[in-house]
Order: sequence, then structure tokens, then C-alpha cells
Amino acid sequence: MPRMADTPRPAAATASEHDHGITETLKSLVMAFVLAMTFRGFVTEGFVIPTGSMAPTLMGRHELVHSDATGSTFRVGMDTNQPGAAAWSVADPMLGPGFEGWGTTSRPAQPRNGDRILVLKTLYPFFEPERFDVVVFKNPTEPHGDSANYIKRLIGLPNEKIWLADGDVFAGPADDPERIDDYVIQRKPEHVQRAVWQLVHHSDFVPGPDPAARIDFRYPGSPWSGEGWTTDGTRIYECDTAAPTVLTWNNDVREIDDWTAYNQGANGSTITETVCDIRVGAGVTRAQAGLRMTLQLVARSHVFEFIVTEDSAAVRMRPLAGVAEWVEDVQPISLGKAGKVFAVEFWHVDQSMSIYLDGERVAYLEYDWLPLNRLRYATGTPAELASSVDRMIEMRPDPAEIAWRFEGSPVALHRVRVDRDLHYQATLMRGSGANLPRQGYADLVGPGWGFGTHPTKPAVLGPDHFWMLGDNSARSQDGRVWGSPHMLVAEQIDPSPFVVHRKLMIGKAWVVYFPAMYPLSDRGASFIPDFGRMRFIR
Repeated sequence: MPRMADTPRPAAATASEHDHGITETLKSLVMAFVLAMTFRGFVTEGFVIPTGSMAPTLMGRHELVHSDATGSTFRVGMDTNQPGAAAWSVADPMLGPGFEGWGTTSRPAQPRNGDRILVLKTLYPFFEPERFDVVVFKNPTEPHGDSANYIKRLIGLPNEKIWLADGDVFAGPADDPERIDDYVIQRKPEHVQRAVWQLVHHSDFVPGPDPAARIDFRYPGSPWSGEGWTTDGTRIYECDTAAPTVLTWNNDVREIDDWTAYNQGANGSTITETVCDIRVGAGVTRAQAGLRMTLQLVARSHVFEFIVTEDSAAVRMRPLAGVAEWVEDVQPISLGKAGKVFAVEFWHVDQSMSIYLDGERVAYLEYDWLPLNRLRYATGTPAELASSVDRMIEMRPDPAEIAWRFEGSPVALHRVRVDRDLHYQATLMRGSGANLPRQGYADLVGPGWGFGTHPTKPAVLGPDHFWMLGDNSARSQDGRVWGSPHMLVAEQIDPSPFVVHRKLMIGKAWVVYFPAMYPLSDRGASFIPDFGRMRFIR
């Protein structure tokens, strides 16, 4: 057998070659570090959400709670300095705030850290910030320390005056702050609106077939009920007659307001306000052709109707009192074959009405009320008594009344849901707060900045000012109550109260790249992120 030649071996590396390799490695590391710091400083940067001021858009430190009664899973915020509770017993949002502890798991809390997000820092030097962007900025009242970076939704733009009325945003030109008849409702883009709807009730989450055995005996059943309808203990609402029937929302069971399950874990109480900007949706199956359905919403001293027939979709409105013509929009449609499920959504939001069929808007109507009229209609105040805005803000409007009428075919409704819009509360300034403005504002007690209630404090923004509010309005320390900026900001940038100067803007929140992690044990150890909640921020 021939002998194989010995495998050649490389000569030993000289000392100079070894040193050269170390030098190149160090150069590469330094270059990578410089590039990373440059990218972080000028392109994008990661932040963690510590609190729930933007919930449910962005989650701060919270607990994930599962309901044994309805099967729903929901998030409850926990203050950053709040220790884990020995027992966790809260209200299931699908049952409502009046049923605390029923059907929820009572066990040691397992708090999760907040969402981790990426912020685009290169955007605003080239593009102007847009209304309803979610932005990160330096806190004007505390620009250093743990609370230096804030994240809120941008509501007011430079050279505007803002009036918040009945939870919505109105804006006008800032050149005449005392004028009250030039405000225009600010409507959210559709992609933003779809992202900020907050669930009130869903038919998929119902107690078992014997509710009295599983939850409080006081629970009367689904908020939806009607003669001839099966709605309790079932996920599908059915009516087996073609005769006219009405499915009614019962406010005694569940009032539509801005209560949110997330705030149950925060310290202190939260005041709720009724909300009339809502979405009602369902998958509809009709047994035969000839269906006509009308969703009627009574709110703000008006009647709003959404009508769907086999060949048309219509939205219309008129005052509740007196005799007036309908203002309407009617469009042709086709529902297709009977027996096929189609998705329908009825939107009443930002002073507009819409009908969506299978995700496409098929009818649309806008109405343009001024803020003072909006408050008057919401509270039912006669025109001759509407001079006091403070008084109207203190009044709690009646809850919305919803009736859903069907005729022409037996009907089954799947995945019936009711959602409510963002609602900006008239948060109170107490007059003695440390951050209240020092230039003639310190004696103010009442609704915060932006509610049109005081001639010396209109929400007027200068040429480099932005105004920020949190999505979780009941739990957000934001531009409504900030008051005077920190002395460093006042001296070096701008002394204007309540606003964020352009120089304090960091960037637009872009994506949740690392959602809050799953607990891996009863002790709360968390390592696995909830990748199903990775999402773009709207």
C-alpha cells in the first residue's frame, strides 16, 4: 500500500501577525460601536413603556388576567412602584365593572414589564409631525431623570387653538383665541381609528350555560336582549322569525362609558364618563332574501340610523325633538346570496357615521357641530342656558341608547361586539399642584387646559408648540394638567405652560418589537416575549 505524504502544516504565526489580528479585531469592534451609537442617536432608538398612560395602545407594567367565567384574557395595569399583590381579584370586562372578583382567577400577581418599542428619530427633521401620531418627547416638566422621556398621542399642532368637547378634539386657527365659532372637528384616519377602538362587549365571551352557578347571582345576562331572540349563554344570537323584531342594548346591564379594565390595578379611584362614539359590529347570516336591518342610536339629543337592505346602505340623522327632515347618505350595495355570512360594522365617531360591509365602507355622513353646540346637545342643555361651559362639563350626559331592528328574514348574529372610541376627559386641575403655571394660573380649580372654560387660559399653541394627550385619558398626566415647564426648559427653550416645544421632540413611535413577556412560573419569572402582539403603532 502506498504511503500517504504527510499533511503539510502552516508555519507558526509570527508575533507581528498575531498583533495585527488583535488590532483589526479592535478596529472592527470600535467601528461597530460607533455605527451602533450613530444609529441609536440619529436613526432609531428603543424605549420601554413603564406606565399605562397609553393603554391599551401601549402596555406599561401590567398583569395578564384570565377569566374563568367568560374565557376572556385581559390586562390590568400595575403602578411601577406597586409590589405584586398577594391575591389578584378584579372585574372581568366582559361582565362589567360591577362584578369585581366574579369569574377571575384569584392568585398571586405576576406583573409583566411594559412593551418595548422602536422610535424613528430621523422622521421629524424632514417631515412635520402629524395629528394623532404617537410620539416620544422630553417631558417639559421633568426633562431629566427616570421621567424624562414621555410617550403620548399628538393632538394639537403649531399655530392652533384646541377645544376638547365631549371627549373629541376640535381645532381652529390661533390668530383669534377668543373666537368660538371657527373650530373644526378633527377626525382620525381610518387606520388610526381601527387601532384605537376599545372593546366594551363581545358575544364570544359569555358565562357558561348556568350563569348563576358560576358568577354573581346579580348578573342578569347579556346586555343584548329582545323578544324572540336567544342571547343568554350563547355565542350566536338567533331569531327564527321574519316578522319585525328588535334587539336592544340594556344600559342597566352594561353602560357604555370610558371605564377600562386596565385601570383596576392602579392606585386610587377613576371617574368614568359616558361615551357616544361607538362601533357595533357582527357577522350576519340571513336565512332568506328580503332582510332589512336598522341600527338606531339615540345620543346627543339626536337620532342616528344605519340601514342595510338587500340593495342599499343608508346613514341618516335628525334632532330628537321636533319635526325635521333626515340628513342622509344612501348608496347601492348587494348583499349576495342568502345563507352566506357577511360582516357589518356601524360607526358613529368624530361627528361622522359609516357603514362597513366586509371591511369596505359603503355609506358615510359627516356633521359639523361647533364645540359649544356639541356640549349643549350632549347634555340636553337649551340654547338659552348654554352660556356656562363649566356647568355643561360638570354634567354627565345620558348614556347612548341602541336598538337593532330586523325584518324580512330569520337572522343569526355571530361575534357581536360593541367598541368605544378614545374619550378625552375633562381632567381637573386642583389649584395647588406643584406644576400649575405661575403666571396667573395658580388659583385655577376645575377642568384642565383645552376645555374652553376660562378666558385667561385658552389652549393656544405657538409656532413651535405641540400638545400631547394619553390614550388612557383617565390615567394620563399630560398636556391637560402639566402647567409650567421645568426651570431649565423655561430658561433655555420656552416658558409656555402645557405644551411641548419642537426642540423637545425625539421621534415617532414606530413598532412594538418586543412585547411584554410571558411569565414562566408562579413566581413571575419572564423570558419569552408575546410575539403575537408585535405590531406597528398607530
